Amino acid sequence: MKRISLETAESLANKFRVEVGISLVEPVNMKSLLRKKNILTIYRPLSENSYGLSLKSKDGDCFILVNSNSTRGRQHFTVAHELFHLFYDDTPMVHFCGDETEPVSISEKNADLFAAALLMPKEGLLKVVSREEIISKEIKLATVLKTEQYYSVSRSSLLYRFRAIGLLTEKTFQTLLAVPVKESARQYGYDLSLYAGGNENLVIGDFGEKARLLYDSGKISEGHYEELLNLIRNGKD
Repeated sequence: MKRISLETAESLANKFRVEVGISLVEPVNMKSLLRKKNILTIYRPLSENSYGLSLKSKDGDCFILVNSNSTRGRQHFTVAHELFHLFYDDTPMVHFCGDETEPVSISEKNADLFAAALLMPKEGLLKVVSREEIISKEIKLATVLKTEQYYSVSRSSLLYRFRAIGLLTEKTFQTLLAVPVKESARQYGYDLSLYAGGNENLVIGDFGEKARLLYDSGKISEGHYEELLNLIRNGKD
């Protein structure tokens, strides 16, 4: 796979938004999107350096696993990242995403570019940032907080996105990156749930329907069927 440009990533993200009926400026409701695309998604506690994985069957069925220990902002980015692998990656295989010590592959870099463009659309960011901030390329902390809360993304991913589209100087980028995330959000009166883990055992998709079909066809026992249903009951938010 070739490395895609920032412009290509934004075009793909905008195309995806149009296909699923989301405007080019509004936030993505990730859970609603997953249900709309009928992507079986399970949130489970994983190791600290693991974000998630995705796979696609020969029949086109899609699956995403998300680390519920990650912050909710990071979880949203993980899902968006995996969407690229499922719909735009030309290497059909199981994709596992984590904090890699080895050089990141081109496929992973492409998925990160797509995820950032999907979650933080350029048109939307330009509406949030003031004219003065655009000209000076010195975005205020208040604007950063408002934007990360609106788009439900992590502080670091938003700052990298701002820098990538030319809205931040390197100096301002480094200064904002050093600001304590939770403490600054608390000082400005924002809800802190975005910066914490959550959704443990949540299951999204037609998991229950498929479990029932397996039970009705005699492929699994009643006990196994109840165990599968308990996964859904315990994971409802």
